[in-house]
Amino acid sequence: MGQRSNTETIVAILKAFLDTRTWKQADLARHVDVQPATLHKRLEELKASGIPLSAEREHPHVYWSVPKSWYPGGVLLTSEQVTEVFRQLSRIPRGKGRNQLLESILKFLPAPGTPSAIIAMETTAREEQYLPVIEDAANQKTALQFRYLTVTSGKEAMRHGSVHRVLVGPPARFVATCHRDGGLKWFRVENVTDAKVAPSEPFRDADPKVVDAHLRASLDGFHDGGAPVKHVFFVNDPDARWVARNLMDGMDCEEVPGGIRITVETSGASRLARYVVGLGAAAKALTPDLAREVTTLAEGALAASRAMTEPSAILR
Repeated sequence: MGQRSNTETIVAILKAFLDTRTWKQADLARHVDVQPATLHKRLEELKASGIPLSAEREHPHVYWSVPKSWYPGGVLLTSEQVTEVFRQLSRIPRGKGRNQLLESILKFLPAPGTPSAIIAMETTAREEQYLPVIEDAANQKTALQFRYLTVTSGKEAMRHGSVHRVLVGPPARFVATCHRDGGLKWFRVENVTDAKVAPSEPFRDADPKVVDAHLRASLDGFHDGGAPVKHVFFVNDPDARWVARNLMDGMDCEEVPGGIRITVETSGASRLARYVVGLGAAAKALTPDLAREVTTLAEGALAASRAMTEPSAILR
């Protein structure tokens, strides 16, 4: 056995009980590397000082235990709360951090848990890497420096932004004041290729009401700029029954003869048009702006499909 100070011994004992809640006294003495008599003395001292240690004798052994919920300097949870934490963690998008927490929580469940039975969506590698940095920038009100790929142009550029809201998704997105033009913009975390907090860049605050209005005017993370416009479209039965149960956030549904009428006030007309076009012949735009967006998309898709039927489009 080695020589340890009292402090080193106590720290080693506490760490051992954090890893394993029940120890045979002889095994713990070997693990901590002290004489059994010394270990017993330290355990009695810890018990007297308030550590919830209990001893159980099964001749010729003595077993020492701490409750499953014991965690010094941490948060104490009841068995019901631990179960609820496990349940909530099982539902969030899969990722390295979530999986590590689930593995730790499983040790303290009052009943066995099977996280594999819950199928949650999976975060991407970039979301796993950069979302914590973006969240820190928002919580600390510190500017974010990030390299961003603009999909429409296919170009990457370094940017600075002040993050005001983070939507974890998936897909994960955030709303920030763009320091390039001073406006509120949506950014998709998957398109971030590098990110770090930038304390040297002044954070640009925004009125929470303005940010919330920007979110309300957006549709599925899209905001085309300008004030929100009221759009209306109709969906025929029987498709209306499925559509009514799968509306996007911000859509209001009203039953009318032969189907449903859906109203949405948004600045994301392009995203709305793609939704309507995806419903095919079952949907009909009832307002001019939406009808124009839908017509443009539908005609473009039709032209592309027709081009594929031309002899020159046949693969050689």
